[in-house]
Amino acid sequence: MALSLARYVEADACTLAQWVRDGEVTAHALLAMAVARSHALQSTTGSMSQWVDNLAQTSLARIGRAAPLAGVPFLVKDLGSPLAGAVDQAGSRHLARYGTPSLHDGELIARLKMGGLVPFGKTTVPEFGLSLVTEPAIGPVCRNPWDGTRSAGGSSGGSAAAVAAGIVPMAHATDAGGSIRVSAAACGLVGLKPGRGATPQGPDYNNLLGGLASEFVISRSVRDTAAAWHIVHPDSPVPAQHPAPLRVGLLTHAPQGHVVHAAWAAAAESAARVLADAGHHITQLDSRRLQTACALSAQAFSVYACRSAAAAAQALSPAPGDLEPMTWAAVRAGQALSALEHAQAEIAVARVSALMAGLFAEYDLILSPALATGLPGIGEWDTKGQPCDATALQAHFERFSAIAPFSAVANVAGCPAIVVPHGRDPHGMPLGVQMMAARTREPLLIALAAHLESVAPWPVVAPLAYV
Repeated sequence: MALSLARYVEADACTLAQWVRDGEVTAHALLAMAVARSHALQSTTGSMSQWVDNLAQTSLARIGRAAPLAGVPFLVKDLGSPLAGAVDQAGSRHLARYGTPSLHDGELIARLKMGGLVPFGKTTVPEFGLSLVTEPAIGPVCRNPWDGTRSAGGSSGGSAAAVAAGIVPMAHATDAGGSIRVSAAACGLVGLKPGRGATPQGPDYNNLLGGLASEFVISRSVRDTAAAWHIVHPDSPVPAQHPAPLRVGLLTHAPQGHVVHAAWAAAAESAARVLADAGHHITQLDSRRLQTACALSAQAFSVYACRSAAAAAQALSPAPGDLEPMTWAAVRAGQALSALEHAQAEIAVARVSALMAGLFAEYDLILSPALATGLPGIGEWDTKGQPCDATALQAHFERFSAIAPFSAVANVAGCPAIVVPHGRDPHGMPLGVQMMAARTREPLLIALAAHLESVAPWPVVAPLAYV
């Protein structure tokens, strides 16, 4: 079989692996296509922070054809689980300048490689993941393959851009306050944030944030997400194609009063109708019931993010010009935290977990828009300009809640949540919905996402993929 550009970019990971198993194409040919596309589209998407395709050739020799995703090209986010042979830059000039290649894979990356995935590089992130746009001072600027004037999201923007642009069908991503889901929503992709402890983060714990962060993948199809889940959890139950009728709480208003734009609310209402037609019971959920949980989540996230930044600065001893102004503001805020503020953040995590557990006693699922609005244009959300003070840092974090008001509560409560595409806005940009469930219910979320995909399928890749 001739491996044309169109065939490659329109195939999901499961299809590519089947071609390798059937002998229709070689894993070497897939890797060559992915590497070539990553270089060709770098000036357009800015999705890559570094390449290690020489090491990927070594990985190919160790992969058995029977592996679930044998020979599928893959990328690792430049934040979180390390990739052996690549430097953990985390979007930082200091780490790019002084970092050394990792000596081993993180456990999650090791499992995904055992499942057949072939990493050949790392994807762009904002410095230390402290933004919902991916425009690090060190570069490159990461652009949305649906519209190059707009952001691909953050902090997993590079991974999302690479998948949406048809460079790879799946990429590693992390999520401490919405980073998997925001980027997936911005780029029309599937993004599952596993529940707390559901995927391994050791042995380095590079992006733990006190347990708020999860790591997994962003993909184009639900079956790819399911395949990755079963690689990491081989004993996980197979999701039922048609689960018993569920109690679904529909949330279309932001708990903290942020404006949810009409197109995003309409996407959630449309998805609710799809679930209702499948026999599930839909109830409008009063956003005030999540107001306390969301307020506490925002508080806890800012504390954990700042103390993580302060800890990183303590370990790295960067020079004044080595970090961006917003990162320095987070470092200073973390250094100024009192023991009482640390304790209050930990109590907030416990309270949010209890509040959400109470809601999930009433509802099997909470359905909401993935975002309240689209991501900003390139350059509109600057973290690297003038020196930033505590007020600017607070405004920065408040913007997280304004764009993604339904995200951080899942991190703080430790709940799994999945984002799937569902329609387009009036400008042709992807819309998405989020489904959140109680802990350990990732298989249920995957099953419902598969149903939405079957009833309302989405484009496999952005138009840029055909360039």
